[in-house]
This record gives sequence, C-alpha cells and structure tokens, in this order.
Amino acid sequence: MLSTIEKALSLKNVELFHEISGEVLAHIATLLEEEFYEKGTYVVNQGDLGRELYIIVTGEVDVVAGGKKVDVMSDGAYFGEMAIIDSQPRSADVIATTNLVVLKMAMEDFHEILTQQEHVAIGVIRVLNRRIRNLNQRLQEFTNQ
Repeated sequence: MLSTIEKALSLKNVELFHEISGEVLAHIATLLEEEFYEKGTYVVNQGDLGRELYIIVTGEVDVVAGGKKVDVMSDGAYFGEMAIIDSQPRSADVIATTNLVVLKMAMEDFHEILTQQEHVAIGVIRVLNRRIRNLNQRLQEFTNQ
C-alpha cells in the first residue's frame, strides 16, 4: 500500500502534475485510491460509463478500440480523462499487459482540481490535443494505404 507521500511522488512523474507544488500534490494524493490489476485484466471496458481517472504507477496496458490496439501506456501515463470530462461512455478497452498498480481519482475530485489548478487543465488540453493529432496521423496513414 502506497503512503500519501509515495502517491504524491508518483504524481510528480505525470505530465499533468509537473508544475504543481508539493503541498497541492500532497492534497491530491489524499484523493487517490490505489488499485492492483493482474496481467490480462480489463481495467476499463469500451462503452462503459466512466467516473474515474487512472494513473499508472507501475506496469503497462494496451489501449484497444474497436478490437484494434491503438496505444500502449506505462508508468506515469493516465487514462480515463475523456469519459470524466464529457460524461460519455469509455472510448476504448484498457487491458493490463503486466501486473499493474494504478491510482484512481473520482470524477468529482478531478473536476475540482481542474477548476482550482489551471496548470492541470492546460495539461489535459495538451494531452488531448496530442492524442487527436496522433489519431489524425494514423487515419491519414490508413487512408493512404
């Protein structure tokens, strides 16, 4: 079980929280629930309603949409932000490809952080923008085949 300090240190490895003070990270850490998943376990299922953001502490996951692997994520990455921002169903399955430790944050807590910490809100926008660009590039590559 991770202590609050260990959770806060894990957050420092997440792009969203790079510019957040240690004091604020310590507060955010108190909002996080640690979860463990064995290799092969579905962490989230495409189509389910999502009310949590997941931050990978250790391990790796495949992101699978429509039966196709679209991404691989590991330590310091996060997923689930799209579903808790727009209250739409999950857009992909996320499957543990190794034993996995994640920190889970409830939607209400994430929304509170977004309104109080503009660096986090800007970070979410940057990550979503990058993901859209990557998807556009993949789509272009697919149509050029």
